[in-house]
Amino acid sequence: MSPDNFSALLLGWAEENKRQLPWKETNDPYKIWISEIILQQTRVIQGTPYYLNFIKRFPDIITLANAAEDDVLKLWEGLGYYSRARNIHHTAKFIYSNFNGKFPDRYDEIIKLKGIGPYTAAAISSFAYGLRYPVVDGNVTRLISRILGIVQPIDNVDVLKRIHTFVFSAIHGADPAAFNQAIMDFGATVCTPKLPQCDICPFHSYCLAYHHDQIKDIPFKNKKPLKKIRYFHYFDILLPDDHTVLVQRSGNDIWKKLFQYPMIESDSELMPSDEIIYQCIRKIFTHSIDNSYMVKKKLVSKQELTHRKIVAVFYQITLTLPTKKINKGHYLVERKKVSNFAFPKIITEYLKIKDF
Repeated sequence: MSPDNFSALLLGWAEENKRQLPWKETNDPYKIWISEIILQQTRVIQGTPYYLNFIKRFPDIITLANAAEDDVLKLWEGLGYYSRARNIHHTAKFIYSNFNGKFPDRYDEIIKLKGIGPYTAAAISSFAYGLRYPVVDGNVTRLISRILGIVQPIDNVDVLKRIHTFVFSAIHGADPAAFNQAIMDFGATVCTPKLPQCDICPFHSYCLAYHHDQIKDIPFKNKKPLKKIRYFHYFDILLPDDHTVLVQRSGNDIWKKLFQYPMIESDSELMPSDEIIYQCIRKIFTHSIDNSYMVKKKLVSKQELTHRKIVAVFYQITLTLPTKKINKGHYLVERKKVSNFAFPKIITEYLKIKDF
């Protein structure tokens, strides 16, 4: 199938199958950027309300740049991949400082922004400025690899280069924004990973994977390594004055800057020894707590991330003596105000079953 023929059939399909989405009705680079970042690793049905809430709370780059990072993370809560939110905030401040709050209008400037790769840069460039850069993501590589009948691993450099070359040729004579929107929509709604709608696909006469009965086998990826399992033991401190203790994650580990209960990580789901639990609790307070607490195991929860699996074990630690003397790095919080903080999903799910 030639790239020109592909482009003509794709745009013809798009004329009859336009999706009505809030970010499709604008050429504002800020709103396009936010929508594209939210939709990374997120389905449209889940991402749409987050997009609407985000734009309502931060309607422009200047508002976002001047916001507190904790406010941005809280609004992002539940979407996961929190580095996206931190990158958005960082980039907004960078644009505010270096471009007077105006989103750059050149591809080579856009792609240098933190958190923006070739796909997002192409989307912003084409939708906001009409620049001829094709979007190539998982949906697009799946579609093209099936049409071309590519049986080599899709993460092979030469295979990706072949797909990029085809798409670059296909967009050459088309309206960039219309082409990119069409190929994104088609991959998301017709040429899906499972149960693609081959019977209504305008490309099925040309699709080699369809004709060779290889739809289920293409695209093919090299086998991924097994996910590492990490075991987190969280301590939900119950203080007599209706307070609890939170800490903020730091470093370059997962969930950076999000809040959590004091915790320890171990190599199994088994409950840590009494001595380990005591030492963890002791680090929280500025004074001796002796044996003035009780430990009760409450819940085991699991969460799948891209490269690892988290097994979280929650414990309620009830202190029998009131105290407000805690060490630096810990936050004494009224239990009724805990929901104001941004947490990883695994803790948010725990909070849903709690009575605060």
